[in-house]
Amino acid sequence: MEKERNHRISIFGEFTDRAMEDEFLAESLSGSARMTAYIAIIFAFILVLFLVYSYFTEGSTPRFARTTPIRLAFIVISMAVFIIAKSTTNHHHLRRTITVYQATMGIIYLLTLKQYDSLTYLSVLGLMVISLAMFLLPNRIAASQITTLVFSILCLAELSRKLEGLQTHELFRIVAYLGILLIYCNVNYFWAEKTKRETFIAHGELLDLSSKDPLTGIFNRKRFDDVMEEWMHVSKKKGRPLSLILFDIDDFKGINDSYGHIVGDDVLKDIAATVSKSIRDTDVFARWGGDEFVILLPDTDLRQAEEMAAWVGACIAHSSPDVLRAIACSFGVAEYAASDTKQSLLRRVDDLLLRAKHRRKHEGHPSQSQLPKIQ
Repeated sequence: MEKERNHRISIFGEFTDRAMEDEFLAESLSGSARMTAYIAIIFAFILVLFLVYSYFTEGSTPRFARTTPIRLAFIVISMAVFIIAKSTTNHHHLRRTITVYQATMGIIYLLTLKQYDSLTYLSVLGLMVISLAMFLLPNRIAASQITTLVFSILCLAELSRKLEGLQTHELFRIVAYLGILLIYCNVNYFWAEKTKRETFIAHGELLDLSSKDPLTGIFNRKRFDDVMEEWMHVSKKKGRPLSLILFDIDDFKGINDSYGHIVGDDVLKDIAATVSKSIRDTDVFARWGGDEFVILLPDTDLRQAEEMAAWVGACIAHSSPDVLRAIACSFGVAEYAASDTKQSLLRRVDDLLLRAKHRRKHEGHPSQSQLPKIQ
């Protein structure tokens, strides 16, 4: 139920859950930034063409002298937006930049219109093109709506005063056409944003399924392999300790033979749940295969890892179902060395696990009273 609430999409095409929306925006930052940068550079190029055209058609007029600084300012601002979008690493900064850029587009066009004593219907076309251009930028739909609405009202006020031969019924038609355009932009933007978020949810669920063990719900071996390589790289680069625990259930076959495989599966699920609650948030816990589990311990040396193994063993024993005897596990614990590869570290911890099992087999399982006390 909570998951469904987090995945709800509002009428603005955004997740109603702010944390989920931030996660989506952070994930899509690269694409949004790239689109913003390309659009900004295209707009700058178009203004350069307008500037060149004006130079040849009205280069010697006072109006050209008044409009040129305005257009040059927009070209400079567009280049600045291009640079910011290419270098940004924060989606909130990008959204604010886009909102300012949209407002700048409207202001620049209005300032340009004010330099003309009279306007033609091409100015109406410019109003609609710029309104459409604002919706091309990947901003929040509410911000785009407010910006285009304010811009449209101010622009229509200027057009009603300066448009040659404009009659009342023609002004109403312009307003109607602009309204249709804005409705289209809003509906199209909503469906595009909604589709992006639905795809994001589906991709996340697929990734989650591909990385989780279907029985216990913890990470599977493939996902653990990927995370382990990442942490080994960090440990080697920054000199931070990294340890590994590999453990399995003693005489798990006997549990299956005595109580059946359904009970055996329940034991695996209970152990996974118990260990998940017993380890730190930074630790990586996965099912290695069968009744074997593995825990990766970042920023943990060998002594700390051995203490963690003892704690995990105690937690498992004390959480054993009443119908079973106290479940005991054998542990192999090793610390990553700079010379280790993933295979050598796993081989080393596996050898330590085999030795521990051999030793426990000959010494016998500890009784409930001999297990470490849980604090």
